[in-house]
Amino acid sequence: MSSVSSVSFDVTPPHAPGTTWRLGAELFLPAGDPPDTVQLLLPGLTYDSRYWTAPGALDYTRHAVGEGYAVLALDRPGTGTSEHPPAEQVTVESNVEAVHQVVTALRRGAPGLPAFRHVVAVGHSLGSGIALIEAARHQDLDALVVTGLLHALGPLYPEALPALYPAAEDALLAPADPPENYLTTRPGRRAALYEHPAGMDAGLSAYHEDTKSTVTAGEGFTLDAIYQPEAAAGVRVPVLLVVGREDRLFGGGDVSTEDAASVVAYERKFYTGTTDLEAFVVPDAAHSLNVHRTAPSWYAAAHEWLARRGPSHE
Repeated sequence: MSSVSSVSFDVTPPHAPGTTWRLGAELFLPAGDPPDTVQLLLPGLTYDSRYWTAPGALDYTRHAVGEGYAVLALDRPGTGTSEHPPAEQVTVESNVEAVHQVVTALRRGAPGLPAFRHVVAVGHSLGSGIALIEAARHQDLDALVVTGLLHALGPLYPEALPALYPAAEDALLAPADPPENYLTTRPGRRAALYEHPAGMDAGLSAYHEDTKSTVTAGEGFTLDAIYQPEAAAGVRVPVLLVVGREDRLFGGGDVSTEDAASVVAYERKFYTGTTDLEAFVVPDAAHSLNVHRTAPSWYAAAHEWLARRGPSHE
């Protein structure tokens, strides 16, 4: 029988060498001896680890464990069960270095945490961008699954920032007393920006709204770092790009999200450091892939890709 346990990591933020932040995560393990490979799941802007545990068949962690992988669903700094430092300290840079320290711990092992030979990062949106920078800078990942992130911005991208407001004013998040300059999506805006109505069930849309998390002003001010050419260009390991066919935050203009070949043809000019680049287009899905009915199609595609190209999980 598979198992799940809560684990934590003490990481040192790059701006303050004498301090630590406590990060929370859930570790999912298949039955038997721990596998060699762990998938490190990194959620996007205004999400936490619950993005990866949507109900029923949409639970990515359950699918991955069923394929024999260990899974670490991380709450990035300032989200979920992790520590909520001052907003200006939680930047893309501090996320990258926090993730690097988690990768190091996964490889070395720690109390309550086995050591893994292989670490695969699976990101969504901002989480994908953080994984790209981490991989390019530290060269300590074995493969990347980049979901919800292309180098072409879609028609709804300019609406993402105005959709945010102080988390302290949000009825759902205010009881947790979020720090100043922690932001979240205004009620109803998640559906408008991140969902494809034809691919959604009402219950999933409600889950999507009810599990929203925060983004800091520091992350917002440094977001452009994930689009810089050196991020994707520095990646030396296999990369799978996953995008919703109906994503309107990314795609459009010079890149079509109608088929995988078009995505690869456009993105290849950015991923110059790897010859192993593939894509999968999720039908009837917008930006927040995992709350759409078709999400299991990309789960299956990612694990088929890992079996062919990525490190073994045996």
